[in-house]
Amino acid sequence: MFFTLINMLRSFSTSAIKQSLWPFSFFLLISCSSLQSKVFEYNLSPDSDTNQHMNIKLLGSLGMKSTRFDDLPVTELSGITWDNDEKLLYAVSDEGLLYHLRLTIKNNHLEDMTVIYATRLKNKVGEHLKGKYSDSEGLSLSGGNNGKQGDSELIISFENKPRIARYTTRGKFIKSVHLPKKLRKRKHYRDKNKGLESVTEHPTYGTLTAAEFPLSENKMKHQTIYSSAGKKWHFPASGPNKSAITGLETLPNGDLLVLERAWANPFTPITINLRQLHLNKCSNKNACQTQQIASLSGSDGWYLDNFEGLAHYNKNQYLMISDDNNNALQNTVLVLFEIKS
Repeated sequence: MFFTLINMLRSFSTSAIKQSLWPFSFFLLISCSSLQSKVFEYNLSPDSDTNQHMNIKLLGSLGMKSTRFDDLPVTELSGITWDNDEKLLYAVSDEGLLYHLRLTIKNNHLEDMTVIYATRLKNKVGEHLKGKYSDSEGLSLSGGNNGKQGDSELIISFENKPRIARYTTRGKFIKSVHLPKKLRKRKHYRDKNKGLESVTEHPTYGTLTAAEFPLSENKMKHQTIYSSAGKKWHFPASGPNKSAITGLETLPNGDLLVLERAWANPFTPITINLRQLHLNKCSNKNACQTQQIASLSGSDGWYLDNFEGLAHYNKNQYLMISDDNNNALQNTVLVLFEIKS
């Protein structure tokens, strides 16, 4: 999905003249500056001082042009997780690659990001993941906040060949995570590219995941979170139409932070919704309450991209990352934000 191009096309309808000119001038600016640096300050929010941030405070946004590290492409980052013990941000790409990123955060502001390690994920016998087996999308972590170094394990969800597995932080396979039967078969999903986009590790319920779109047996407006043990939580998808779950993170109180991306076609604005899912405020049929944290729309002047990854950083601070789709017109965008108390 060519999100920068979408902003251009969208500008010919209801957007202000300033927004219609921004994608062209911004692209020219980045084309020049990228000759000097792959990482640059990315202006995510509108210039107008409105209440569009809702219950979040932005603490810095960075863009990164597609690059290479150790002869491996650094592109299509779709899942992230923060290791507090190692002070590293881990990321996975759609092509089965794992990255370590060093962040510079000063005075609660995201200043810089640097790729310091890259490798290909391996299968059970140590071979590089290939084809439909390499579509890594969601990322979570265990052992990354216990005060011990060297014991972190990654939990990775895969979309095209739906599954979840544990890996070392160097990309070696450890073991598969058990999934409910319906999540194991691609035929139950609406499309091969609408599978397990997100994953999070919960202290009470274990590994939690969600399909990007509801399974084919469910209505499009009926989203579901699944635990590895078979428990389910239901909630209505956020508007507008075609809202997809692209990221999950466990909140300190045990609720879930849900990242949803809504995009219908090249002429509709991109909308990014952040909602709190109350896992312990559910009906007898496990229909759960949600609370809106933020709703960001391109029609309001937000310079959005394909946000797919979500990670808890510290206290009430979180990171969000976009997948550049290996498209020269897009960027990897990393955002640090704070949920207001």
